[in-house]
Amino acid sequence: MKTSSILGAFATCCAATNALDLSDLSLGTSSLVTRLRRAALADNTTAPSGGSCPQVWYDIARDLKTEFFGCNRQASDAIRFAFHDAAGYSSKNQPYAPASGGADGSLLLADSEIARSINDPLQGFRSFLLGKYNQYKSRGVGAADFVQAAGTIGTVSCPGGPSVKTVIGRSDTSNAAPEGTLPQAFGPGSSYDTLIQLWADKGISPRELAALMGAHSVSRAFAQRANGILPGSPQDTTPRQWDVKYYSDTQAQNAPRGVSRFQSDVNLANPATEAGQAFTEFAADKAAWATAFQGAMYKLSILGLSDEAKQNLTDCTGILG
Repeated sequence: MKTSSILGAFATCCAATNALDLSDLSLGTSSLVTRLRRAALADNTTAPSGGSCPQVWYDIARDLKTEFFGCNRQASDAIRFAFHDAAGYSSKNQPYAPASGGADGSLLLADSEIARSINDPLQGFRSFLLGKYNQYKSRGVGAADFVQAAGTIGTVSCPGGPSVKTVIGRSDTSNAAPEGTLPQAFGPGSSYDTLIQLWADKGISPRELAALMGAHSVSRAFAQRANGILPGSPQDTTPRQWDVKYYSDTQAQNAPRGVSRFQSDVNLANPATEAGQAFTEFAADKAAWATAFQGAMYKLSILGLSDEAKQNLTDCTGILG
């Protein structure tokens, strides 16, 4: 990070708290970045008196916000990881206890699930997240809750990222989710009709799906050289800034320079379709997108849970700050 960027961050996030003083500007770059991180995270680290969300989740949030500082690759991987774990649900699959292939932590706990080709690029992040989970599980933290909380913390770690309702109380399983439940970026599985049906089986509407795709505003592609996708390439022209440029960039006739577009996204963005109409709407109205994303992402985060389980969840949204 350049010194000028650091000073800008100091002015915007730390001046009000007086967490740093002018003498801190003589620190080396790495030391100042560390101080800025600590200052930015100084608030909201203690559970409010009388609240139902345990203190451990505030500790987790502080830890992960530090790891995800600046909307880095860890932050975007956390969002993707939560997405992949929850999307393992389908109403076409037979329910099984204690979960049903949805937001059950299986992507974190099952070696066979993370090893699948569609999940394999997340192996490194899984190792990181598993290490973090092992630090907290003795304090009553569940894997499924940890995965989804990491996703919502990753979201607010990106400038413009909306706060998504964050709950705990899911059941964990180390049984791998059924195969064939995740969307394909290219090939026959990326067609509009295939994607709409895949998500309909999860209870997600075309508009909700379009809202969820907004997470690609801060995503970085895994290498798919056969499809012209370079490793680490962004999906819109403003990576690390969670805005709605993704929608107009995806609907553009040609991909903007430096942007890698997935065929699945281009198919969904077709203005003649229901999902594509939502792309057009969200491109012009970030508030409408944010509201739709918050609802759709929460819905995704509790896929596979029984009605009874949903009624017994504890709201921990306060950890997001």
